[in-house]
Amino acid sequence: MTVICPHCQALHFDAEKLTKSTRNSPKFGMCCLQGQVNLPRLRDAPADLLNLLHGHHPLSDTFKTSIRQYNAAFAFTSLGVKIDHAITNAPGPYSFRINRELHHLTGALLPIEGNLPVYAQLYFYDHNQQLAFYQQDNSRLDHQIMASLQDMLARVNPFIGLYKQARQIMGEVPEGQPQRLSVKLTADFGDP
Repeated sequence: MTVICPHCQALHFDAEKLTKSTRNSPKFGMCCLQGQVNLPRLRDAPADLLNLLHGHHPLSDTFKTSIRQYNAAFAFTSLGVKIDHAITNAPGPYSFRINRELHHLTGALLPIEGNLPVYAQLYFYDHNQQLAFYQQDNSRLDHQIMASLQDMLARVNPFIGLYKQARQIMGEVPEGQPQRLSVKLTADFGDP
């Protein structure tokens, strides 16, 4: 990916240029329709994450080897899909095909009595309790990386604050009374 769209700066392969394109004036149909679609720029990723990704951290190799497990450890939801097992059980490289729709399962806000918290339930606990739960459920992952990622998410992820606020509200319900709290996330299409 060495050719840059002059309108949106998306990276492309040379073979992706439109036929009416020239070497000095590349045109692409897959990114911004030659300037017709203007998306706001994404915020830069946090420096701690970039350092892990680009090899500027002593544990970069450890992180990159298990990057999917670190991602799953901090997920707010689980994935709900109907998997096509004819593809996933076939010989050759692992393939994952989803039939119909993909959705996220959020589950209950509090864990069932006696069970460890999972996904968004973890964000109801204080910082140290969260890290202990992460480590307990992901013992093969590096503790220092887990702590660094947790600190980074607490700084940059706006949803974590919502769960902490919900925990405070639930703490104000008198003992013995049912705790009824629902979380509704809605998209603001004007928000980058």
